[in-house]
Amino acid sequence: MGGLLLGIFGFLVLAAVPIGFALAIAAVIAIVVADIPLVIIPQQIVAGMDSFPMLAVPLFILAGFVMDVGGISRRLVTLARSLVGHLPGGLGQVVIVTEMFFSGVSGSTSADAAAVGGIMVPQLTAHGYSRARSTAIVSAACGMGILIPPAIVMVVYGVIGNVSIGALFVASIAPALLIAVGLMTQIGWQARREGWPRGERASFAEVRRAAIDAVLPLFMIVVILGGIRFGLFTPTEAAAVAVAYALLLAGPVYRSLTARDLWKKVVQTAMVSGMVLFVVGAARLLGWVLAVMQMPQTLASSVVGIGGGQAGFMVLTILIFLVLGAILEGVPAVVLLTPILLPLATQLGIDPVHYGAVIVATQGISVFLPPVGVSLLVACSVGGVEPAAVARPLWPYLALMLALTVVIAFLPGVVLFLPELLGY
Repeated sequence: MGGLLLGIFGFLVLAAVPIGFALAIAAVIAIVVADIPLVIIPQQIVAGMDSFPMLAVPLFILAGFVMDVGGISRRLVTLARSLVGHLPGGLGQVVIVTEMFFSGVSGSTSADAAAVGGIMVPQLTAHGYSRARSTAIVSAACGMGILIPPAIVMVVYGVIGNVSIGALFVASIAPALLIAVGLMTQIGWQARREGWPRGERASFAEVRRAAIDAVLPLFMIVVILGGIRFGLFTPTEAAAVAVAYALLLAGPVYRSLTARDLWKKVVQTAMVSGMVLFVVGAARLLGWVLAVMQMPQTLASSVVGIGGGQAGFMVLTILIFLVLGAILEGVPAVVLLTPILLPLATQLGIDPVHYGAVIVATQGISVFLPPVGVSLLVACSVGGVEPAAVARPLWPYLALMLALTVVIAFLPGVVLFLPELLGY
């Protein structure tokens, strides 16, 4: 029965059926064949979505949409340009730093790819970068940005795995910086070899002006992390505070948000959140069916039989999430696999926070894997280029990110020292 279930699901995915429907249809067919009462279907789907921490997902999405209104993204780009625009491969470096700023606002790789790509790809092409190279740099930056809080995948992992979301947010900062520095070094080396242009060094006055202009959007990250760390509010309440703060900036402060704009953003949020939460509910249903069929126990026995200890299990985890993350996208892969793999990780003595950071870093690579990565398709749409053309310049960046993810997997101290320092 398990083979039939996975076969149906694989066929539906290959047939381009939306992931949420593929998960639900496969589970329903298995339930009907196994003669399980159909009342289980709505019960499990609703149970997957009915969670107070999961409310943070639509709220962070809305905050990101609102913060993208009226020049907030432009302010972050200006600050990044003043800081690193003079380095080799100046605009490429600007993309990485901009994503570090912007990802802390949006929480979504696809939103980042659309917002940062829409601003930076035209600038990169105007300075001699090909569209394929420009889109590849944006994709790599957004793949790194998934580690910068607040990330929706982290929230989902924390809810599903009963792991502290605040600790996950803090733990992901150092890995994000490691990968960002790696990408910037790689772009600098390519720039020297290819002769890419660099901008003029900004004066101290220009840097100060740009920093003052961007301080309010960046302060949102401080509000979220600081509020969670000092117990002022839960991650879900932090998401609500983020929405209120975004509305304050885009409305009274910058005067760039009209009632019409707000309505559009609310509708966009409802559409995106509906898709995400339905996928979560459908994945919960499929996970329940798999549990009834004892597939997690079978997988556990297989993993134990393979051996390799923590190192072997980490490598296996990275490989699984690389493949399934590209097909399923980040959230459904985490919902489906976390209940199966996290108990095995804890049995092997792997810290759940460390394990979550490795999963999220791997997801940042998988969603941009050519040719099927969901976020890669968004970046290519914004960049006006085919995924096949982006693949060649993108592979070196993805290879570096994968190598650094392995480093993170094998050196838990890189992930855990900040949470330990802050008392998580």
